[in-house]
Amino acid sequence: MDMTKLAFSLLLLGIGTGCAGVRTATPVALSDLPNCFDTNYDRERGLFTIRNDAGNPVNQQCLLTVGPRGGVASPQRLTAGSYRVYIANGGGGGAGGTLQAFLGGGGGGGGGAGSMESQATVYLNEGTYKLTLGAGGPGGTACMPGVGVGGGPGWVGSPSNMVRVATGEVVIGKPGADSYARPTRGQLERMSGKADAHGGSGPGQTSGGAGAQAATEDHVKVPATSGASKVTSVGAAAGGTSGTVSLADKSTGVGGGGGATSIGAGGEGGGESPGQKANPPERGSLGSGGGGGEGSMSECDPGARGGHGYVALRPN
Repeated sequence: MDMTKLAFSLLLLGIGTGCAGVRTATPVALSDLPNCFDTNYDRERGLFTIRNDAGNPVNQQCLLTVGPRGGVASPQRLTAGSYRVYIANGGGGGAGGTLQAFLGGGGGGGGGAGSMESQATVYLNEGTYKLTLGAGGPGGTACMPGVGVGGGPGWVGSPSNMVRVATGEVVIGKPGADSYARPTRGQLERMSGKADAHGGSGPGQTSGGAGAQAATEDHVKVPATSGASKVTSVGAAAGGTSGTVSLADKSTGVGGGGGATSIGAGGEGGGESPGQKANPPERGSLGSGGGGGEGSMSECDPGARGGHGYVALRPN
């Protein structure tokens, strides 16, 4: 194992072993951070997540104020007490499709993995808390047929956490989430191995879906696979499904669907039905995986982004 791969492996291990009570490595900065209720609260679902992802951010950070126990709650503030906290990282991005060769190979990219949801019952004291909401991993790049490169893997989703500002204690989530740096394309490709269109996965996630494989007989057609439409049980994560390929009729290889989370369906893979226009892969929702890109005889498309992470707090 070379030093780059070893260093990146240790980074992933570090963000995947978080637990409550761990202090952050650097002091929490308060300047310029918005109120979570103003910028990151999804009132329809009753949780905090990334609400404006212009510029493809690695995460979004905001401050949450908890008032004194017995105080008057407001739309902008919680009161001290016991809460059930639910948290998830961003989901993995779907892989890019690979150009289908006339004699076999290529097809739709695999879907990204859904993030595993963590739960804990915690007592929130009066004070200020910092939420780091991990972004979904970007989708993998399309293939580069001129140089023989297949569909690129989807990126890993960013980690999320909740930190008590006064002490730097990680209440729940991954230590160091606020300073996490998304790997470069070169680092991702070195870590992911062969460019075979497999979807993104990472700490707290099962493996992303595999890239499409060639059919072995002229009349064999692998059934199309859609995104995961049913959510998994609480705390579980689902791997993305594999892309498909057809050699019998030279139709488009459909991208695999992204893995689901307990509250969000994975994005459907890109592709087209006979006689219909091509549909791009769908983004994942709330920590789920993005759909894989299609791969046909004439083109290959990038994968879709994973769903953003979230934090939900329910009074006990």
